[in-house]
Amino acid sequence: MPAEYTWVDSDASLAAVAERLRAVPAFAIDTESNSMHAYRERICLVQISVGDDDVLIDPLAVDLRPLGPVLADPSVEKVMHGADYDILCFKREYDLPIEGLFDTMLAARVLGWGAYGLGSILSERYGFRANKRMQRFDWGQRPLPEHALEYARWDTRFLLELRDAQLEQLREVDREDQLRHACLRQTQVEPRPRKAERLGMWGVRGARSLPERARAVLDALYQLRETLAEQIDRPVFRVMSNELMVSLARRPPSTAADLARVRGLPPMLRGRGRARLWATIEGAASASPPQPPPVEPRPERALVKRFDALREWRKATADGLGVEPDIVLGKDALMTIAEADPRTPEALVDCGALDAWEHERYAAGLLEVLCTLGS
Repeated sequence: MPAEYTWVDSDASLAAVAERLRAVPAFAIDTESNSMHAYRERICLVQISVGDDDVLIDPLAVDLRPLGPVLADPSVEKVMHGADYDILCFKREYDLPIEGLFDTMLAARVLGWGAYGLGSILSERYGFRANKRMQRFDWGQRPLPEHALEYARWDTRFLLELRDAQLEQLREVDREDQLRHACLRQTQVEPRPRKAERLGMWGVRGARSLPERARAVLDALYQLRETLAEQIDRPVFRVMSNELMVSLARRPPSTAADLARVRGLPPMLRGRGRARLWATIEGAASASPPQPPPVEPRPERALVKRFDALREWRKATADGLGVEPDIVLGKDALMTIAEADPRTPEALVDCGALDAWEHERYAAGLLEVLCTLGS
């Protein structure tokens, strides 16, 4: 492994890196984010290995958009491991798609490797053991310590070599096409609203069982937590736990003095912060309690039956191919087909669950399952 690396924290140096990447057939890339340490996660480090060089890019100092053209160029292969999260981060934060993906984790799964985590692969094949303590590291801090930068380099250093070995095995067992399609499908993932964003306070366990007056308190506390977390750029669980909010909502203190005796208040809600917390609880006494969203109805028995049958078909198909079930089709595709209940090739195309590659290989089997079930 090279002793030196290139640290990129200026527009000029990033432009030079982007220019170099456009001229190579492939490079390895990974990202580090700060999801455990910020209100809204962001990419805090980008690692790239190209040839014998390692490049570490500081997104807190430069805009990553100059990498956009090469990331979207399918003729330049991007070698990544477990790329779904990184792809979502690039799209969500920079609106940058990635094309030309070779995902070494997907390749390991298509090949039927027993362990496909990067740490396991590096340990087994290259004798390298990553420091697991770094999994909770705050990549948003600056300056980054040298041991963190050294750790980050290993995430891409072996990927090009690993890709070559996997590609050789894929061709030996005639599964390269399966892997290429799985990688293409991986690049098409799109960011969705997080569950907490969709549900709000109703995503807190115990919220629905609270009486109306307690719901008003919980709603106020939830909004306070969001505001404080955004102000100090910390995850919401570091501001106030769900358990504490529900406890305060269920048995709100009667006075500010009672609040001062509550155990478990986080540091920022003591002292001056406690006054803001008390004002929030007191103000909720006259607030209109929010009404719970309607409970989603249970799916019809016939739909469940179709979905289960399709899932069994997927497992049998995957077993025959020697891959894992979701390599064949994802759960969302199965549910779309189950809901549409197509009985002809044309109807299956119209439901939009399959692309042309999948339709060619799986349409007959899927239609046979559905037609066997009857009406």
